Amino acid sequence: MNEPHTRKMYFFDADEKELDYRQLEVLSALSEDAKSTYSFQGLRRKLSLHQEMLSRTLSRLEEQELVERTNDGYRIINPNKETFRVGYIAKATPIETQAVTAYLPREVNVSLILNKLKGRWFREFRWLGYSDTQNGLVLSWITDDGHIQIRANIIKNILTISALYESKIDQERATRSTFELFDFINRSTRQISLPTEPVSAAA
Repeated sequence: MNEPHTRKMYFFDADEKELDYRQLEVLSALSEDAKSTYSFQGLRRKLSLHQEMLSRTLSRLEEQELVERTNDGYRIINPNKETFRVGYIAKATPIETQAVTAYLPREVNVSLILNKLKGRWFREFRWLGYSDTQNGLVLSWITDDGHIQIRANIIKNILTISALYESKIDQERATRSTFELFDFINRSTRQISLPTEPVSAAA
């Protein structure tokens, strides 16, 4: 059975340009959080694209000054400028489960957490990217098949870990992975005294 699709209106930071399907697909992924920086391999897994196709598409978007490449990956250029609307057929909105919440020490150094975890893998999850703004830090990982995405969101001293997945078949695997990510973050950043147990968890 084909997966349900829904029409979404994506907003891109640029003057109106002619964009093909692949360019829209990449821009829609990057625009989920316009402040995010995604790794090349993370985008490849997220979109299930061949790396040569993704490389060509990103190059065209760079030439059109819609996307820029940084040391950490790719991001939309100037996301705060005036935008235009593009209609794009996308997969149905993924299911999201928030499973773990923990309090960090108030003096926690968020930049240290980013530098320690950026680019690292854990278990079956590969690095996707991050967003670091005044509203908080979001770190993202994705499975190699692209079916499950795990996010660690740090706002002030509160760590929240959630999972996004395409089908209820992946629910148990996704929820389990949020606790595995908590353990991974805990082990990777012991010097900043993260708690050894989450303070709350979804049933």
